[in-house]
Amino acid sequence: MRDFPFRDSKKSDPVTARKILLVQPQLSSLDGHEHTQISALDMMLPDDRIIVLTRIDFALADQMTGVEIYPVFPLLAKSGAGNLQNKKPHDSNKEIGSSKPSVPERYLSYVEALSAAVRRFEAGSTDLLIVPSAGPDEIAVLVAFYEQLEDAQAPRAILRLLSEDVVSGFPASFMERLHACCRAGRLSLHTETPELRQRLEEHHGLAIAGQFNLPCTIFADEVDHANPPHRSDDEIKVGVLGRQRAEKGSYRIAGILKHLRQLALQGNGKQKIRIVYQAVRSKRMRRLMIELASRLSAVRNANVTIQYLESGMSKESFRILLMDVDILLLPYDTKRYRYSGSGIIMDGVFALKPIVHSRGMAMQELLSHGNAESATSDREFAEKILKIASNYALYKQSTGAAAAYAGQLLDKSAEIFRN
Repeated sequence: MRDFPFRDSKKSDPVTARKILLVQPQLSSLDGHEHTQISALDMMLPDDRIIVLTRIDFALADQMTGVEIYPVFPLLAKSGAGNLQNKKPHDSNKEIGSSKPSVPERYLSYVEALSAAVRRFEAGSTDLLIVPSAGPDEIAVLVAFYEQLEDAQAPRAILRLLSEDVVSGFPASFMERLHACCRAGRLSLHTETPELRQRLEEHHGLAIAGQFNLPCTIFADEVDHANPPHRSDDEIKVGVLGRQRAEKGSYRIAGILKHLRQLALQGNGKQKIRIVYQAVRSKRMRRLMIELASRLSAVRNANVTIQYLESGMSKESFRILLMDVDILLLPYDTKRYRYSGSGIIMDGVFALKPIVHSRGMAMQELLSHGNAESATSDREFAEKILKIASNYALYKQSTGAAAAYAGQLLDKSAEIFRN
């Protein structure tokens, strides 16, 4: 372990403040939710000392300020089948003459690095280990860590599970070991959505301790709910924002744009709508295909246009972009987002933006305040965009109730760290 972190610690007294060991292996880029999670926890826990533990290949020291980061975790081996980080761990057998299961070789150095960090920072029973995006590897490591642990005064762990995939491949014997750690009070499992909690409890028998929500780019109460900002012109800007992937429905934008142009011509034809689409920098071919499809197949309507912006912008630039659009469009694949949440929903709710989303998505508790419309087909997405655009003030009024509810979720989440 390095003698010094990359950045100075917080204003909290490092000797007396409660220590939060934040397990955040993935810090390879600046535009991921991993960075917003650090900022959110820093805001929610102002009196605690947050110590970020990441992988040894961390290379963003010059771009991250005010964060205490220690690159301690090893790089997990790759195999011919690809990166094993997304694979499920093998079950381990007990060593001969020992009551403890042995640690699989794959995780041995990971467990050792975590143990060394706990000892180095003298983390005790009043401190916490927090894993805001727990994957199969992190779950396996924490279970092995607590099984090998001799010190009853070690910090307990809070793991947030963001999808069913992170546990669906574990064998029954490993699940029992996970249950045992939960029953012993060593770690607690949480989800971002009530939909995922119900799924994990009913189909995997997991004891979910509660809901764990975090803000992303926009924090609670950052926008005045009583006096939301009004549009300054007659053009409605529809944002398709964030790092686009196939499961986020980016391939559907051309079809939705085509129907928007057709339906707008059937109406009064005067409503101006601009799709603001963030294209993934490393996937320019997808951007080109969308652009060509929208130009060649769409009915010509100068009042309905599309604007391309690059992804990978700074947090502040993304915040300005988010506040500038009027509606958020989320044509997400419900096979992926039926139980899992999306940070852009939390951002959109706190930014007081009406949302058009795929019918059947999770986070319905934030999308059922009169602030959103759901759709299935490309045409229906276009219809719902026009519906909100033509009744914008009404939908805008409802966004405050959604934001207030989201704020209550954050208050409840903060209680997790006090218990």
